Amino acid sequence: MEGPEKGILREICQGNQRGNQEEPVAKAARELRQATSKTVCSAEWLEEEGLLQFRGKIYVPWNADLQRRVVSLCHDTKVARYPGCWKTLELVSRDYWWPQMSRYIGQYVSTCDLCLRTKLMRQAPVGELHPLRIPNSRWDTLSIDFVVELPSSSGHDTVMTVVNSVLK
Repeated sequence: MEGPEKGILREICQGNQRGNQEEPVAKAARELRQATSKTVCSAEWLEEEGLLQFRGKIYVPWNADLQRRVVSLCHDTKVARYPGCWKTLELVSRDYWWPQMSRYIGQYVSTCDLCLRTKLMRQAPVGELHPLRIPNSRWDTLSIDFVVELPSSSGHDTVMTVVNSVLK
């Protein structure tokens, strides 16, 4: 491996050696690997060249910066071109895994500045605005609104407001 991914893998190995994994996950993986009876669960975990793997995917220790860099590698590059939440999750999960990874990626993509600025509108464009006509006399044009779910007063919880457009 070369480029930015090589540095990320080096940091993952260092994190695994220092024991920075999420304690319940890393502890359970260690216990499964050391167990004398090989179960289906223990076969899911493997350690190769200092990398802890779950179902063939590299386990990323709990480190906010490291997880951000892994997601950035699959989301922010010119090759990936900001693919959105589900595609980013698919790209990251090809090689990496950590608990609640989909939630982390969803938050990452939903707060991505460039994605927010270039997001496509999924509704019909708003039409042209036209000014309202000027009424000829009082009480010619009215607007009515209801204010609802108010605290009950004398058995009533709604107020009707009427506005005369000329006197407004």
